[in-house]
Amino acid sequence: MATDNLFGDYGIKFPNALGKLIQAGADDFEAKSLTIKRIEKRADLFLISRKAKRMILVEPQGYKDARLYHRMVATMVLFCLQHEYEGRMEASVIFENVSHWRVAESFFHQQFSGISWLKFSPRVLVLRRTKVEELKKHEDARLIPLYPLCDVTPTEIKQHAFEWAEQIRATPTLHQQEKESLLSFLGGAISHRIRKLKLNAVSKLIGGFTMLDTPIGKEIMQIGVKKGIPKGAQHILLRLIATRFGRVPDDVRRKIVAIKDTEELDRIADALLTMRSLAELKKAL
Repeated sequence: MATDNLFGDYGIKFPNALGKLIQAGADDFEAKSLTIKRIEKRADLFLISRKAKRMILVEPQGYKDARLYHRMVATMVLFCLQHEYEGRMEASVIFENVSHWRVAESFFHQQFSGISWLKFSPRVLVLRRTKVEELKKHEDARLIPLYPLCDVTPTEIKQHAFEWAEQIRATPTLHQQEKESLLSFLGGAISHRIRKLKLNAVSKLIGGFTMLDTPIGKEIMQIGVKKGIPKGAQHILLRLIATRFGRVPDDVRRKIVAIKDTEELDRIADALLTMRSLAELKKAL
């Protein structure tokens, strides 16, 4: 599971919860993914205040990238130029691990330490150093799906997953569609932290909820598939089939391994998300 994409979808759907996570203060946000033309890059996420002229570039970062801060500065400056934006601009980074933060921080300041006017200090959150109790202080059920990404062990995740899911189900201020989306994000976060868990095991941990029954759940599973297609595509697809149906028949395995065209593997991965049986898969092959 790619945390960048997971946070992108999560932030679009629950922008105010993301604002609480990054300590952005009391505000009412909408979230958009915006295109910055000159560098041909779609920024991960902008939180846009509905109350004031205020925008926050939020960058989820799940790997080491020495030039992350460089791109963030370029993104914000180019956005202000292209859109003639005159409001307040802020930046926040959600790092998965502390090493990811140190690489970006040290390289940027090392390169620009001699330029007194270029100071860039985004609001930083390192998930693996964040206790679940810190998120609970916000008393917002929309933050529960992020608990598995915090400073918890896989064993603790397994122990508390059902409890977290029940808290989402029992929150009266959430409508049913929100609950299903939050449960899907919770399942996605668990899958990211405990990669060996099969889909049916994740479903069992969160009280029998099936991620693939919801649009968000299908998108989350597709993110995992797409992430692996360029490299080790057959292996990723075989793992997904095993997750989906509990096993991979020998004849199916042979056919998958024989496919070298990544576009064909991509097509099968897309179709797999809606397949109900191994018979359907064999027909597609």
